[in-house]
Parts: sequence; C-alpha cells; structure tokens
Amino acid sequence: MFKMRNLLILLCLLLLAVPVLAQDATPAATAMGEYTVNLSHSDALGSYMVGPTGLTLYTFDVDNLDTSNCSGKCATAWPPLTVDSAAALTADEEIPGDWGTITRDDGTLQATYNGMPLYYWFKDAAPGDTTGQGVGNTWWVAAPSTVYISKTADLGKLLVGDKGMTVYMFKNDTAGSPSTCTGDCATNWPAVTVADEDDVVAGSNVHGLGTIDTADGKYQVTYNGWPLYYFAKDAARGDAMGEGAGDKWYTIAPDSVVVAHTDALGDFLTAGIGGKTVYMFKNDTAGSPSTCTGDCATNWPAVTVGAKDRLVAGANVLGALGTVATADGKGLQLTYNGWPLYFFKNDAKPGDTNGQGAGDKWYVVAPAAAS
Repeated sequence: MFKMRNLLILLCLLLLAVPVLAQDATPAATAMGEYTVNLSHSDALGSYMVGPTGLTLYTFDVDNLDTSNCSGKCATAWPPLTVDSAAALTADEEIPGDWGTITRDDGTLQATYNGMPLYYWFKDAAPGDTTGQGVGNTWWVAAPSTVYISKTADLGKLLVGDKGMTVYMFKNDTAGSPSTCTGDCATNWPAVTVADEDDVVAGSNVHGLGTIDTADGKYQVTYNGWPLYYFAKDAARGDAMGEGAGDKWYTIAPDSVVVAHTDALGDFLTAGIGGKTVYMFKNDTAGSPSTCTGDCATNWPAVTVGAKDRLVAGANVLGALGTVATADGKGLQLTYNGWPLYFFKNDAKPGDTNGQGAGDKWYVVAPAAAS
C-alpha cells in the first residue's frame, strides 16, 4: 500500500509538471518575429534582417535581379527563405524598399528584397548568429542600407539606392564638394538625399558613404566624396538609362580594392567589397594564372570578379588592376600589377592580416605602382 501511495503521488507530480513545461515553451514561441522578415541588431553589423524564427538572412553577389543562381548543393548550404504565397510575405515597416517573390526550379516561392533573393546559412544555429557574413566574399548579411551593391546582366555590380534604383555620378562635380547639378539638371537627375546626416546607413558590405549639405537644408549622399543622383527616366530596378549620358553621367561600380593601414604593416590592399585583406603568393608569376590549387586554394581562396564587373581602384591605389583565369578555368581572378590576389581563410573580419608572412610565401600587397 505504501508503494502504491508513493506511485500515485509521483504520478500526480508528473501531471502537475506538464503545464509548467508548456508555459516554459511559450516565451520561445512569442519571441518569434511578427513578420516574415524582421529587424535584428548587433554592434558589429548594426541593423540586419532575420526570418520569422529570428535566423539571419543573406544575399548572394552571384544572383541577378529577381533570379537565384543558388541551387543544388548551394541551396542545401544556403536554404532560401520561402513563403506559401506572395500575399503571405510580410516585413517590418522600418525596412525601406520593396518585397517580392520569385519561383524557384522546384516550384517554391522565394522571398526577395528589392529584387535580391534572400537565404539562410546552414551553419547559423540560433538567432544572433551571423557566421555566413562574407563567406566566399559573395555572401552578405541582408541589411537595410541607404546605398547598397546590386548587379545587372550588362554592367555587373553597381550601386543602387535604398529601393534598388540605380545611382549615378556627375563628371562636372568634384569629390568632397557640393553638387553642381541645379535647375533643370536637378529635375532630370534628382539627388539621393537624407533628412539628417545620421540617417545614412551603410549595409554589411558597403564602405565609403557620406553626405554633403544641400541648398534646401537636406543632405546629399556621397560615395567616396562624389555626390549621388538618380535618373528621372529610370522606371524600374535594373534600369540604367543614364549610363554615359552626355559623356558626363555614369553608373558607379564599387571599388575593387582600397587601401588600409596599420602601424605594423603600413599601407596595404583590402577588398573594396567586404574589406578583407588581400594577399599575393611568391610562387606565382606576374601575368600568369594562379599556381595555388587543391588544399592551397581552400586555404587561400582567389579574389574573383564577374565577367561584367568593372575594375575600380580606390583612392591611392597606384598599380594596375586586371584579371587572369582562375586555376580551375571557371572564372576570373583579380590581379594587381599582374599578380593574382587571394584571401586567407583564417582572416575572419576586415583588418585581420593573419596570413602575412605565412610560409615565407604569402604577403599583403602594397599599393605601389608597377615597377
């Protein structure tokens, strides 16, 4: 009888525990985002986009507007954010821009932001993880940005405004000075403006944004000091009808390489997109394809560019940019004064130079002119 009574007491305690377990699960459920796409924040990245369960969302440099180029094994590593219908896609109203969907090869609907397909990263295990940032220098945390990098089939990577419309520079302007486009010019080429200097937001892979004062008390957004504009005749994302207009108006490709500095190393080159340090390999020969293959290429990934991407040297980059075929022959590797350029897999963030002097063969690249 004593054992039976103890068993009944234990059973009652277990039954009483069930509601407690259910209550413990409730906060996790209510912590999920109100929308399909929500905003999160970190000190390193600022505001960025997450899915309904709080996992970080990413964009892929290789994608074109409204087209995913990530399938098969790629889509296993980078699962697309999918929705049941376009009407089911909702987003935090604080995120500027437009939302849409594309139909993938398997018939599912993938969510897009300003025409850029959105993905998760399989190595992100919990909300707050952003381990996919900068992978392959082609994957970036999806973040609201005043100006960000997009891609067109004809012009490759270029800068666009917060709703995906192409932005331009004016040759009559001077970097660091106010706009010289007024009157009818300003009607045809509206300035990219913000109400306050602090309203300029740089995304996870954009550098060089700033502002200058305008005559009407607003602030015109600048890239490397150059005032930015839209073109009135561009009607949709991907339009670049102002390219070359009057031999004075041009779309803007992001810098391919820029100069960084440390007290230990002085000036050296980093990637214009993402900011990671680039290296050269002593076993290579200037003007020839890379000799780094197999495990070497895993540890030292090539700095690659798209076939349509324009090569742009940042300020104080004195040497010549070019390309050679990648070691596998499937793409183009960026070169500086003929030397193929690489990243180092153990550099986790901009500013890291862990590959310097490795094996007495790998070195950061000085921004010197060709000798």
